[in-house]
Amino acid sequence: MTAKKRRPDLDRTAVFEAILGDLGEGSGEAALGTVTIDEIRFNRKQPRKYLDEHSLADLTASVRDKGVLEPIIVRKAADGYELVAGERRTRAAQMAGLSQIPAIVVEIDDREALEVSIMENLQREDLNAVEETDAVLTLLELSLEVPRGQVLHLLQELYNEERGRSPASAFSARQKQLAQALFKRLGRFTASSFVSNRVPILDFPEALLDAVRSGRLAFTKAQALARVEDDAAREQLLHEALEDDLSLSQLRRRITEVRRAAGGKRAASDERFELADSARKLLNRRRLERLGGSELARVNALLRELNDILEG
Repeated sequence: MTAKKRRPDLDRTAVFEAILGDLGEGSGEAALGTVTIDEIRFNRKQPRKYLDEHSLADLTASVRDKGVLEPIIVRKAADGYELVAGERRTRAAQMAGLSQIPAIVVEIDDREALEVSIMENLQREDLNAVEETDAVLTLLELSLEVPRGQVLHLLQELYNEERGRSPASAFSARQKQLAQALFKRLGRFTASSFVSNRVPILDFPEALLDAVRSGRLAFTKAQALARVEDDAAREQLLHEALEDDLSLSQLRRRITEVRRAAGGKRAASDERFELADSARKLLNRRRLERLGGSELARVNALLRELNDILEG
């Protein structure tokens, strides 16, 4: 690292407030300077799992032209530095051929590093919907110090309370206040809207999640496809949406067509099942034993006619 300037007025709170907004009180020191890009190690736990190639290429061109305008955040590691926030800027700087990058070096622990990384990505609004949902839930886990299952339970309680349903609570008022404060800080959701629009992602089929993560499918299209219950039909519709680059309105029309066709097939199938079931019930031994000679002959004639129709 090049000579770094210690600034007495640059504490951790100021750094976080300047770059990520006010994250509250915190201890630790920060130093502003530059670091050698080869010394930076990427954090595998950071919320963004997919980087759009076109967007990254545009950023790389900007870095070549103007340099890195906003410092990344790193912390010291055994073999250099671990990236806390700024992966796109760092990778763009690499691709632009830079050897140094502006950086703020902070002294924070693993948990704080993950929290800052998540918050930075959420504030920049460049995560896809799947990554964003996971990031918010992870941030709630860290803030509330409870596992994800309890986070989801808490969110459901907040959702119910907003709708006037307040059963016995399993959580303290402070936990609820912390969760509400986090949503307010993000400024993107309320607890209720997050439960309605984001939590259902957890039940999406994996193929839809992969398509959204990779940037191939818009979240709104994934929402529409997730409502298709038939696996084979949904996979075919996903293929069409990706292959033909269907708009959301086009995709919804295709979903409606598939459902109508499936409904017609189910109706015909149900009718056949009812007919077979009725025939089985009518042609039982006790009923046949009660028939007289002429009636039995008539039934035999009808059965021969039915047999000719079915075999024909």
